[in-house]
Amino acid sequence: MTRQQATQATQQTQEIQETPTTGGSSSPPRPAPTPASRRPRGAQSAAWRAFLRRTSTRVFLPLLIMFVLVAVIGPFFVGDPVATAHPKLLPPSAEHPFGTDMLGRDYLARVVYGGQISLLVGFSVAVLCMTFGLIVGGLAGYHGGWIDTVMVKIAEFFQVLPGLVLALVAAALLGSNVLIITAILAITMWPGVGRIVRAEAMRISKLGYVESQKAAGFHGIRILVSDVIPNAMPPVLVATTMTVGRAILIESGLAYIGVGDPGNPSWGSLLNDAQSYMRDSWWLAFLPGACIFLVVLAVNMLGDALNDAFNPTIGRVK
Repeated sequence: MTRQQATQATQQTQEIQETPTTGGSSSPPRPAPTPASRRPRGAQSAAWRAFLRRTSTRVFLPLLIMFVLVAVIGPFFVGDPVATAHPKLLPPSAEHPFGTDMLGRDYLARVVYGGQISLLVGFSVAVLCMTFGLIVGGLAGYHGGWIDTVMVKIAEFFQVLPGLVLALVAAALLGSNVLIITAILAITMWPGVGRIVRAEAMRISKLGYVESQKAAGFHGIRILVSDVIPNAMPPVLVATTMTVGRAILIESGLAYIGVGDPGNPSWGSLLNDAQSYMRDSWWLAFLPGACIFLVVLAVNMLGDALNDAFNPTIGRVK
């Protein structure tokens, strides 16, 4: 074989090796992972550690957990909240740590059971707001275009609804039910979370690791669920945490003016019952009011701690 023939054979072999195999439709090659296409998991882990190291977290997270545990397991250790076998308006004592109310009911049991309703409404509204916000805001921010326009108009419609007025009208027409109040509060409060999700989805969808997955042909829903939403969660959690406190305050305010489920009293309805006895029986108003104050303070302080830990413009605690 001459030198020219050997050179031609080598070129043909290289062309055969470089030619892609075609056994049907060929898919585009997926880009190799680059530093710009990696998910920022390390930064989020450092932010969570900074959150747990904050003084406000160490103080108020155990406080909030304590209230939740008391509301969940407390009914197994307290008496009947509707039993009237005790003397009326007894002050706090060893036998009745929270005293008794105007009908002779053990007030500790009343406060514990009332905490179930208040906390259930607060956390249920927060979960519903986060769910609606992630769906609507995520789709709007990721896809843009007409989807974004429609989703924004839907959020604006629900945002202008007056929650308190709507709750009063619903209570007059449908009755004072915990489920109805929870649904109304969630319907009128979720657009705030949705706007935050939309802004984060618009920002994250333009990052390198998302663009690389779009170029690789991954489905938009998969990218949204696996990458966009998880990396948008820190500011969403901050907004959701604030929603818990707002929902508890609104529900307590509604219950205080009589818009509540009489069969399931909350801290707000206990305040309503106590307003005629505040001069002589101070504990009837002080104890549920203190519970509302401490829980709302705890969730707001935890929300501030989350914001400080995940906000890159604020120095993190060492």
